Amino acid sequence: MSYYWMSSDTRNIYLLRHDRSMPSKIKVGIIGAGGVAEGHAQVYLRIPWVELIGVADINEERAKEAAKRWGLPEDRAFKDYHDLLDLKPDAVSVCTWHKAHAPVTIDALNAGVNVLVEKPMATTGDEAYAMYKAAEKNGKILMVGFQSRYNPELQAAKKFVDSGFLGKPYYAEATGIQHEGDRRRGIPGPTFTRQDTAGGGVTLDIGVYSLDNLLFLLGQPKAISVSAASYSYLGHDEEASKVVGSWLWDPKQFEVEDFSAAIIRFEDDLVMMYKRAWAMHAETLGKPFVLGTKGGFSMNPLILYTDMNGYMVNITPVHIPEDRVPWEQEPWFYKRGYDFAVAVRDGTKPPIETKDIVRLHYIIDAIYESSNTGREVRVRTPSDL
Repeated sequence: MSYYWMSSDTRNIYLLRHDRSMPSKIKVGIIGAGGVAEGHAQVYLRIPWVELIGVADINEERAKEAAKRWGLPEDRAFKDYHDLLDLKPDAVSVCTWHKAHAPVTIDALNAGVNVLVEKPMATTGDEAYAMYKAAEKNGKILMVGFQSRYNPELQAAKKFVDSGFLGKPYYAEATGIQHEGDRRRGIPGPTFTRQDTAGGGVTLDIGVYSLDNLLFLLGQPKAISVSAASYSYLGHDEEASKVVGSWLWDPKQFEVEDFSAAIIRFEDDLVMMYKRAWAMHAETLGKPFVLGTKGGFSMNPLILYTDMNGYMVNITPVHIPEDRVPWEQEPWFYKRGYDFAVAVRDGTKPPIETKDIVRLHYIIDAIYESSNTGREVRVRTPSDL
């Protein structure tokens, strides 16, 4: 595979270059025509050997509007996603609300279709595990859409960690990184804030990024226990929802958490502090960082800390792309979709390991359980993960 960059309006937009050795087109569909689906469609439409064949959404009018934008005939817009699966696509993107991720993905896999599912993979660990087992049973690809794995700063930090720069890591803090940032008043719309559609709040929405980033960097350590707390004070506050600069949300439909924090204990004496917010009276919850016996680093931007020649030194890598463009134009968002398509085309393993994300969801289960019970709880991960 090959890629190139094109400058437009001073922004680096990631585009894909056709490899002339590529075979005939693979056929893909999109289930769920909400905001994030647009990003998936634009990726597929830019890959010459991918054919976008249909879209499904429970709001049929929205599906028809999406089909028109994407150059599809009206009869390729469906209300029932099973009608899209009947077209026998090679793959689908699942872009529904969070609660539907598991049932829709499992149905697609059981129909013999490869799946790229948006984050969060599911709303519980058991749902994620069932999805993983369905992919395994049917011999199909299941990739979870963590475009943050393609963040150049995260990838650079990973190289230093893998080189042994840290020595033995013993403490980490998981917060926002680059585009995920910190939200002072950024509560999204009702499908994110109702239990029947979201299944959880900030932890499932953007907390998954923070946790996955650090777990990825640290080599997927095995979690043992969690002590957590979560709150929804500002989400229910009418005044907080109306201040200048707030995202528009309805406090009357707010049923999830807007802030969560946790201490996570891992094997080999590693501890991680996690914290994320949709809304808060602060500018930031701090930068992600990791401490090790030989070195450490912080992010936003990436700075490395160690001792050299009898001095404490800070090291700042140069020429790491910032990629500060709108999320739907992020180079990593495009590369994520392209790599999924390549895996489908070639029958190869996708770059994001499904097991990693299933284990992450059992940690999130423990965060919710600890928050609800007010006590430290064990992380109950299946033995075959």
